[in-house]
Amino acid sequence: MQPEAILNITAPIRHTARLTPDAVAIVRADDSIITYGMLDRAIDRMAGHAANLGLRAGDVAGVAIQNETTPLILALGLARMGALSAEPSLPAEQMKLCFQFGQRANPGQVRFDDSWIEPAAGSKAASPRTIHGDPLALCRIFSSSGTTGTAKHIPVSHELMMRRVYSRWLCQGGGPLTRMIAVGLGIGWGFTTVLVTLWQGGTLVQFNRPEAVEAMRRHRVNVLVTSPSTLKTLAEMRPPGQGPLPDLMAIEAGGSNLPDLVRRAAADRLCRNVIVHAGACEAGGTASGPADALDGRPDAAGFVWPDVEMQAVSADHVPLPPGTEGILRVRSAMVAPGYYRDDVATAESFRDGWFYPGDIGTVWPDGVLCLNGRNADLINVGGDKISPQRIETGLLAIPGVSDAAAFGVPDGVGLTRVWAAITSGAPIEDAVLDAFCGTLPSHMAPQIVLQLEDLPRNENGKIRREALVDLALQLSQPARQAEPA
Repeated sequence: MQPEAILNITAPIRHTARLTPDAVAIVRADDSIITYGMLDRAIDRMAGHAANLGLRAGDVAGVAIQNETTPLILALGLARMGALSAEPSLPAEQMKLCFQFGQRANPGQVRFDDSWIEPAAGSKAASPRTIHGDPLALCRIFSSSGTTGTAKHIPVSHELMMRRVYSRWLCQGGGPLTRMIAVGLGIGWGFTTVLVTLWQGGTLVQFNRPEAVEAMRRHRVNVLVTSPSTLKTLAEMRPPGQGPLPDLMAIEAGGSNLPDLVRRAAADRLCRNVIVHAGACEAGGTASGPADALDGRPDAAGFVWPDVEMQAVSADHVPLPPGTEGILRVRSAMVAPGYYRDDVATAESFRDGWFYPGDIGTVWPDGVLCLNGRNADLINVGGDKISPQRIETGLLAIPGVSDAAAFGVPDGVGLTRVWAAITSGAPIEDAVLDAFCGTLPSHMAPQIVLQLEDLPRNENGKIRREALVDLALQLSQPARQAEPA
């Protein structure tokens, strides 16, 4: 008899379930626990439900995971049977069906809830389900962050996901740990971190924002994975002067640049070991490093991982000398083959074995990666390309400013003007903002600085600049109507 195939992302979970079935795999938001034995059986049940609905190996089903554990288990169940999950933003015609968790389903959707992971009343224990073992089969189609308003879809096979998990293991280390993941579990970074945790035999503590800090203390969380914007909120939940949480060994922050004020607050109130993390759904992780070791390196995103090749190149794809700012590209065994059923987008971003994430940055001789902004975010003012990140760094240096974004807004005659938006605990005086703008070259200085309660961000923590542009256009509409023809 042939041994059971192991090239499936759920196989290591079954292995741990056999070795330590009573070990805690997941702590849910209500403090109920799912052991590894329970988790393995729940994954089997989800695979059974999917099969009963007519899903087969290779079929695509929409599942929005977010921060819920039951949709996560459904996605694992689909992977176990050889089907695959996708974000519901994938075009409907490319999915066989779409699941809706915990609420009334829309027409054409299948509603499911927590009862799907429980054994049926009076049912006998079933034999473990056979694990689909094709390493090249897709396990999930991820969606890009969609900060431009148009999401792209990235297919990842079981083999590719395994390479990403092992790379993360190699470059960031750690044994069986208790993790809280405060980014979407359905995005590339979140899903990979789930697998790292479960493959190590660790414990995943469900993220629930209002109770997150207390849950970290109560369940002795060792690692917090989060975006800078969420980290800021969590640091503010813990009063100053109490010191870091005793069991928290590391905070991994990624998705966008980590402001120095947020890093310092997190180090004082949550954990002194703050690690910055860079990557892309299309390429997996690319760089990481302790924020303290990178102090004084503006826009540093970490040290490029040893199994990753990163270059800054010119507009015509010529590699630039180390330490020179340019268009970034990455090559590694973790890069996806392209976008799902989108040859045009694939040709734009995947070239000659390299992936171009759309970032502008620098790779220094010592391996430090600095991200200086996204090419798509550059503000074109009369032909001058302005990095919003440089304006944002200045705004964040103003006492009281906790978050900032700069963006370009077309005016009534077709020219682009620089605007900015900030958040703060108390309103910032106009004179202070005017003084800051006066320190910038005239073409870089924001024409208007909006003061908002929060900046719009996606579940990966990246600023949704298109939402800010829409807000600016709404606010400027009366003025436009008053302009003479």
